Amino acid sequence: MPTWPLLLATIASAQPFQVQLEGRVPWEVDPDLADEALELAHGMAPPHAGHVQVVAEGPDGQLRPLEDYLPPIPPVPEKYDDLPTVSWSSTQPVDHPGETSGFLTDRAVYLSQCHGWIWYDSLDRFSTQRGNVYDTVEDFHNPEGANQYLVAYLENAGAAVFTTKDRGMNPLSVVIDNDAPSSGGAYSETGDGFEDAGDGWAASSSWTYGSDPFDQGSTRRFPASGDAVATWVPDVPEDGWYAVYVSWDSDAENAPDAHYRFIHPGGSIDRYYDQTVHGSTWQYSETLWLPAGPGGLTVELLSDSASTGRWLSADAVRVGGGMGDVSRHGGTTGRPRWEEGAILYTQYNGAPTSVYDPYSDGDGSDPSSRSRWAAWEHPTGEDAVYLSWHSNAFQVDAARGTVTYTYEGSSGSAVDGSYELATNVQDEMIDAFRTLWESDWQDRGLNSDAFSEVNPSHNPEMPAALVELAFHDHVDDVAHLKNPQFRRDASRAMYRGIVRYFAERDGLVPVFLPEPPQDLAVVHDEDGRLEASWTAGASGAPYGDAADSYLLYTSADGRSWDKGTEVQGTSTTVSARQGETIYLRVGAVNSGGVSFPSEVLGARRSPDGLARVLVVSAFDRLEVSTLVWEDVGSSIGEVQRMFLRRMNAFDTAVAHGEAIVGAGWYFDSIADERLSEVGLDDYDLVIWVAGEQSTSDETFTSSQQDRLRSFVEGGGALWASGAEILWDLDYRGDASDQAFASEILGAGMADDDAGTTAVDGVGLLAGLTLDFAEADGAPYPVEYPDSLDSTREALASYAGGDVAAVLGQGVALFGFPFECIGDEAARAELAARLLPELVPDYDPPEPEDDTGLPDDSVTARDSGASGPFPDGAGRVRMEPARCGCASTRSAVGFLSLLCALLVPLRRRHMRAS
Repeated sequence: MPTWPLLLATIASAQPFQVQLEGRVPWEVDPDLADEALELAHGMAPPHAGHVQVVAEGPDGQLRPLEDYLPPIPPVPEKYDDLPTVSWSSTQPVDHPGETSGFLTDRAVYLSQCHGWIWYDSLDRFSTQRGNVYDTVEDFHNPEGANQYLVAYLENAGAAVFTTKDRGMNPLSVVIDNDAPSSGGAYSETGDGFEDAGDGWAASSSWTYGSDPFDQGSTRRFPASGDAVATWVPDVPEDGWYAVYVSWDSDAENAPDAHYRFIHPGGSIDRYYDQTVHGSTWQYSETLWLPAGPGGLTVELLSDSASTGRWLSADAVRVGGGMGDVSRHGGTTGRPRWEEGAILYTQYNGAPTSVYDPYSDGDGSDPSSRSRWAAWEHPTGEDAVYLSWHSNAFQVDAARGTVTYTYEGSSGSAVDGSYELATNVQDEMIDAFRTLWESDWQDRGLNSDAFSEVNPSHNPEMPAALVELAFHDHVDDVAHLKNPQFRRDASRAMYRGIVRYFAERDGLVPVFLPEPPQDLAVVHDEDGRLEASWTAGASGAPYGDAADSYLLYTSADGRSWDKGTEVQGTSTTVSARQGETIYLRVGAVNSGGVSFPSEVLGARRSPDGLARVLVVSAFDRLEVSTLVWEDVGSSIGEVQRMFLRRMNAFDTAVAHGEAIVGAGWYFDSIADERLSEVGLDDYDLVIWVAGEQSTSDETFTSSQQDRLRSFVEGGGALWASGAEILWDLDYRGDASDQAFASEILGAGMADDDAGTTAVDGVGLLAGLTLDFAEADGAPYPVEYPDSLDSTREALASYAGGDVAAVLGQGVALFGFPFECIGDEAARAELAARLLPELVPDYDPPEPEDDTGLPDDSVTARDSGASGPFPDGAGRVRMEPARCGCASTRSAVGFLSLLCALLVPLRRRHMRAS
C-alpha cells in the first residue's frame, strides 16, 4: 500500500506556515482519517490562519492537497424524483407544545451534532470517535448541547430542524406500525377509503449494513378529505419524557397539510405536515411527558385536508429515542441511539448506502454521511442552511478559542452564502463569550478547509458552516465546554448567527426571540383568586429582544402542559376552582419566536382565600458541578454528562405542592428572588426548597436570612430541605451564616457527605422509608447530603446512623432534598404528619362547589392593574397578618374582629412550640 510523507501548510495573510508531521500514513484509502488530519492541522494553525490545507508528497515528489488523494466522490442520490417544489413550514419547538412561528418560519436548518459511536476495523469494535479528556468526550458534550439547547432555540424561532443524529435522549422506545398493529401498542382505522400503498417501516431486532428500515414493510393510504382517521396508541414503557416521531411515504399525490393530532395528558396538539416530502424517515414532532402503559398518548391522522383529491399516508409512530439497533459485524453499539454516529442513524432514518457509505468500504464514512444525508433529505425549494457543532483539540493545554470553517479545496468553491453564514455565527459566538464569560476570549477567526461536512461535492444544496466551539483538551476551555450555561449561550449565539444570515440575505431587520421570564410567583390575590406574576428577561445582544407578550402554560401535574394562553403584561389572574391545584410556567413572545419557559410554580386555591403555606423555590443551580457522572466503560471510563432534567428541571416546587395537597392543605409559591416583596405575615409556614443549591449560588442570602429570622422569631414556621445547606452556611459560611444555621435552623454540619441515600423516619416520621437515590425515583442525583449536628428532635436518620432531619422551635430541617424522596406516597405521608406539627390548630377548609372566576378563563392584567403585584414589576402587596377564620378577606364585623384578636395569640403559641 503506497504511503507518502504528510505535510501541513497553512496560509495566514501572505505568510505560509509549514510543519512536517511524523510518520508515513496511507491517507488515500480512508477519507475519515483525512478529516482527522485536517482537524489536527487547524488545531496547530495560528489564530486567524484564514485557510488551512494538508498536503502530501506523492510518488513523483510533488506536494498536492490531501484531498486529491481521496477516492472520487459519488453524487448524492435524489430522494424526491418528480415531486413538486415546496416551502416547508415550521416545526414544533422542544419546550412548548403546539405550533410556533417566528423569524425562522419557512426556513430549515440541517444540524450536525458532531461525532458518535461507530465501528472501527482497527479496534474490531464500536468506539466513540474522540477519547476521554478532562472527564468529557467530544462525541457526548456537543450533541448534549445541540439536542437540548440549539435545537430548541431554532424551533422556538419557527425553523424546521433536521438532525443528522437522533435527538431523542430517552433510551426507551416503542414503535407502533400499521404492519404489526399490536406491536408496542395499537394501530386502528376508522372510516372508508383505506388501501395498501407503498413501502414503509417494519420492525427488526437489528438492521444490517445496506438494509433500509423503511422499505421492509408497507404503508396505508386514504383520501385526505373525508371522515377517516388512522390512530396509533403506544404502550409507553414507563413514566418519563419522550420524543415523539411520525413517518409517512411521501408522494406527489399526497396532501400538503396532513393533520396529525397528539392527545396527551396536557390536552391535544395539532400539527400539519406536507406529505409530498420528508417521507420514509422519522419526522420529529413533540417532546412530551407520558405515563406508562397504553392510553397516555393517542396519535391521530385526520382526513380533514383542504386539498381535495389528495391522499394521506399512514405508516408508523415512534415514542422515545431508543437504543441503537443498526449493526456492523454482527453486533450493535449497546448505546442509546442519539449517541451513535451519523453513519448508523442515517441508515436507520431510511438513507441508501450511497449516502452513508459513499466510498463503499462496507462500514460507512461518518463526516460525509452527515452532509450527504442533509442533501438527500432536502427537497427542492426548501430554504435551508447546514451547521455542524464540534469542539477542537491539538495537544493538552496548548491552544484555546473559537473558530468557524467554510469549505476551500479541490472540489471548487463553497456553496454561495457559506461565508456569510459562518461569519455571522462566528461573530455572535465571540460577542457572547467575551460579554458573558471572558473579555479576552480568543477569536481564532473564520477559516476555510476541505472538511467533508462543508464540501459542496457532498452537499451542493445549502450554505454550510462548521463550528469548533473551543478546545476540549485545554483545562480552561473545557471548563466552559462542560458548563451547561456556556452551552446554552453558545447555542443562542449560533441561533442568532443563523437569524442574522437570513436577515442580511433577505434585507430584513432581524428579530430574536426573548429571554425566559424570571422570578415567577403564583399567589392568592386580595379577592382570594390566584394570580401569577413575573419579570421580563434580559434583552439586547448577546441576549434576545424584548417580549411583546407572554404565553401562560397551565398543567394539572406540573409535567403535561396545555398550548398556552396569551397574556399582555407581566401579571395575570388565573382561573381555578376552590380546591383546585394548578401549575404554571411562562414563555415570552415576540415576532422572533417564543422563549424557553420559566421555572414551574403553582398554587392550590383555598376556599377562604388564604394559603397558609408559601413554597419558596430556591434551587436554580446549573453548572459543571451538577453534571451527572456516568461510567461508560469500554475505553472511555467515567465522564460527566449534561442531562438537564436529571440536573435541574426547575420544577422542584411541584413535589412539595403535591405533598401539601395530599395532606389537604393549600399553598402559594414564589421564586426565592421575590421573598423581599412578599408579606410573610400572610403565611403560617414557609417551605424553603434548596435542592442542590450551594456556596456559589447561596442557599440563603443575607437578606433572605434576615427576613426568615424575623418571620420565625415572630411565630412563623419554617421547613427547609437541601443537600448543601449546612455545607454553605455552617462549614463555608461567615459568622452570620453560622448563627442563622444554629439559631434558626437549629443544626450544624456533622459531615458533608452522609455517604448513603437510604433514610428512615424516626419519632414523628417513624415507619417511613425516605430513600432518595435515582434508582428509588429521585429526579436528580444527590451527591453530598448533609449529616446534621443538632440537639433538636430527630425526624429521620441515614442508614449509617447519622441524623438526616430535625424538628424544633417551629423549624424542620432536612439534610437532603425533600423532592428527591422517591416514594410519592412517603412524601405525602411525611407532609401529612409534619404540617400539623409546624402549624397546629389549623383545620384546612373544605372546597365549596364553585366555578372559579366568572368567565372561568385566564384574565390578563396590564402593568398598571391592581392585585398583589400592582406595579407590574412584581411588587407583592404588604398586608397585615391574617388568619383563615373568615370565608374571604372582605368579611367584616365580629368575625373579623375575632380574627384580629387571635392573631398574636396564635403567633405566640407557634413560637412556644
